[in-house]
Amino acid sequence: MAWSEMNYIRTVQGIAEDAIAEYPDDDDGRQQYVSESVDGSEYVVYYGANEFVLRASQNEPDAAEVRAMSAEDEDWRTMRALAAYLAMEADVFEEIARLI
Repeated sequence: MAWSEMNYIRTVQGIAEDAIAEYPDDDDGRQQYVSESVDGSEYVVYYGANEFVLRASQNEPDAAEVRAMSAEDEDWRTMRALAAYLAMEADVFEEIARLI
C-alpha cells in the first residue's frame, strides 16, 4: 500500500472496525487488539510512514510524553516511531468511540 494521509485514515478506520467486530463486548480484548494492530502497522514500523501519522493525527503526543515513555539513550528515529504509535493508537480509540 502506498503511504498517504488518506490511506492512514482508512487504516485507522479498518483497525477500529475490526476491533469492534472481534471484541464487541470486551473492552480489554479490544484494547489489546488495537495495541497489537497499531504496533504492527506499517505506519508505525516504517520510519518513512511515521510522517503521515504525525501529519494526519490530531493526537500527536508532546515531546515530554514521548521522552517519558522511552529509554534515556533512544535515538530520534525510535522516539518518532513511539510518537507515531501513541498518535495512531489514540486515533483508533477515537474512531472506536465514534462508531459505538
